[in-house]
Amino acid sequence: METMETKAAVLQELNAYKGSVYQIIPDPGMPDLKKINDLFGAADAISLQCAARYRRQLWIMAFVGTLLTAFFLLYSEINLYVMILLCGAVLLVMQLLARQAKKSGCHKKYLQYRVLAETLRVQCFLRMSGTKRDAGELLPWPLRIGIPWLEDVLAEIPPRQASKQSVLDVWIRDQHAYHARALKRTEKKEGRDERVSRIVRLVTLTVYFAAVVLELSVFSHLAASDAVGIARGVLKFLLGTMSAVTLFTGTYYGRMSLSNVIDDHKRMLALYEHAEKEILEKGENEELLLSLARECLNENASWYAYQSKNEPTLAL
Repeated sequence: METMETKAAVLQELNAYKGSVYQIIPDPGMPDLKKINDLFGAADAISLQCAARYRRQLWIMAFVGTLLTAFFLLYSEINLYVMILLCGAVLLVMQLLARQAKKSGCHKKYLQYRVLAETLRVQCFLRMSGTKRDAGELLPWPLRIGIPWLEDVLAEIPPRQASKQSVLDVWIRDQHAYHARALKRTEKKEGRDERVSRIVRLVTLTVYFAAVVLELSVFSHLAASDAVGIARGVLKFLLGTMSAVTLFTGTYYGRMSLSNVIDDHKRMLALYEHAEKEILEKGENEELLLSLARECLNENASWYAYQSKNEPTLAL
């Protein structure tokens, strides 16, 4: 009963979506392909919207966590005692943000609707290719268990009516081009994260050696004074701030699993290159296309598994 209620809620949300959508094929024609196209467009759009909200939540929570660290350093090292009150306020804000993120459910919806959209994409191409089996029959066990309504939504697609068409361009070559573009974007994000990390390490080492030099050459020869105490506090604050920046990048970029995503894109590029080679040599036979469909669905299951661990949570 729970599965059916969830299925009804998913279908209601998909059918109610009226925004702009991306279509797998521009003019599907047959009722079964049109239904797949409509479901895909809504699932894809909702997933993208939820993904944007999820990433905003990650950024805000990472920033607020970094702010908390900075305020505490100002309190403990610079002796700005008012900062302890701000630390309390920030902790309260973080609790509210975490509760709101969990209540919104945008992370879960982003993942599940993405899996639905990609499964519908595979379903569309299987129908177009004239194969006798559907994506719902090929779903890996983790997706059947993790998203119990997935099969029920796929069952809403009308019986097979589409005539056989070539899928070499619309599936294999188009998806190869997509993964090539996505790989470049993801590598750019990872490069940005690595640059920030290198800068933080460099600044941290510079501040550390400056502190050592000042301790050995200046502070040790001066009598204890407020100025010396403040200077030491500033150095400690700078070192702590660098740790806070590392916390921010780790919380934001780390939750995106960029290295996993890059590996996914590379595997899919190799898969589609192999599929194109096989098709050009042996033709678009059913065994090859079903094997390709299984690999795509397995990749979806793998992506869903590791991304499910990246919920927006408190970073302290």
